[in-house]
Amino acid sequence: MRPATLASALLTAIAGALLMAMMLLTVVDVIGRYVFSAPVPGAFEATEIMLALVVFAGLPLVTGRGEHVQVRLALDGMPGGMRFVLERAAEVLVTLLLAGAAWLLYQRGAALSRYGDATVLLGIPLAPVAFALAALSAVSSIVAVARLVQGCRGALSPTPEIPHDDI
Repeated sequence: MRPATLASALLTAIAGALLMAMMLLTVVDVIGRYVFSAPVPGAFEATEIMLALVVFAGLPLVTGRGEHVQVRLALDGMPGGMRFVLERAAEVLVTLLLAGAAWLLYQRGAALSRYGDATVLLGIPLAPVAFALAALSAVSSIVAVARLVQGCRGALSPTPEIPHDDI
């Protein structure tokens, strides 16, 4: 199994497990709140952290598949050369934004670590969460670079145009 395939499967499994945990926690919290008048303490905090991890675990997957939200109204009507340049420029922008996000999240994690910040009710340290988000954003940036290189190589060896399923 290729490392990229293994990493994709691992991230998919992590995101799926976190989504399942969020769903179960929400169900138990709602039942506890409305049936027994006893909500799960810290359910909101745990859900917040899991949601952030789900989103950032999915980011490398979405980046690798090129499935970021796109508005292609003008792009599809452009000549091939201009479309190629604009698509590569968009990939460069995505790469820089993801790298910038990774850097900012790393700095935030360092600050949270220095202050010892944690969630109020459960006392979950926030620095490891910020560092995990930074790492996932950095991985996404690396994946974006790989897509950029692959897109540039594709210009050297022409391949048939694949239709987009954009809405």
